Amino acid sequence: MYIKLLYEFEQKEKVLREKESRIKEIDKDLQIKHDIAELESEIEGLESAMEGFKKRKLEIERDIEENNEQLKGVEALLDSNKLKTSKEVKAAKKTKENLLTKEDELKKTLEFTENAIKEKEEQIKETERKIEELKKQLEEIEKERKKLAAEINKEAGILRKEFEKLVSEIPEDVIKKYEEIKGNFPYGAIATVDENACGNCGAVLPLEVLEELKEGKGEKIIRCEVCGKILYYPKSE
Repeated sequence: MYIKLLYEFEQKEKVLREKESRIKEIDKDLQIKHDIAELESEIEGLESAMEGFKKRKLEIERDIEENNEQLKGVEALLDSNKLKTSKEVKAAKKTKENLLTKEDELKKTLEFTENAIKEKEEQIKETERKIEELKKQLEEIEKERKKLAAEINKEAGILRKEFEKLVSEIPEDVIKKYEEIKGNFPYGAIATVDENACGNCGAVLPLEVLEELKEGKGEKIIRCEVCGKILYYPKSE
């Protein structure tokens, strides 16, 4: 009976440990904050790059406008009767050709710059979407952590009182031996007997041990000879 009470107590401790383990996992998950900060920094870099492209776009548009003005001037000159010699006409035509080439190059550069701006805008939107997803995850994780922390605090207090009660009900020599053994098995000193074998290490128990467990009726500590855990044999009750 005593071993049963201690075993049931350990099962409650196990539930509490699982919650504590989940808290540790959550604390690792809270690295999401770091991921969010990195993405926000990434957005700052993208926005800075985009601003640079936008300024360059304005410069190119001004260059195109100036080039067009020069081109109109040359075309007007060619259409006029001001050019007296073939050399002057040839020079004006060459200037027009150069201006047209420059216009084509400027338009290509402008297209590249506009595409770069668009690409940065899309990257910013995608990064912002990732941040929103991470923030939602973070919110849920923090809610879970808060809930678990409250449960652990409450259950730990209940278990302390429950163990105090067990100490008052179970013979001192049994409690003392149990605590001594538990020092080697902090996550549970008691193993159930399943199919005549130790539920911890799987060692098949000798018949004399099984008989001793039955006769002891769960009121004395009997250990597995292989792993050393206290054996709890439900059939002995």
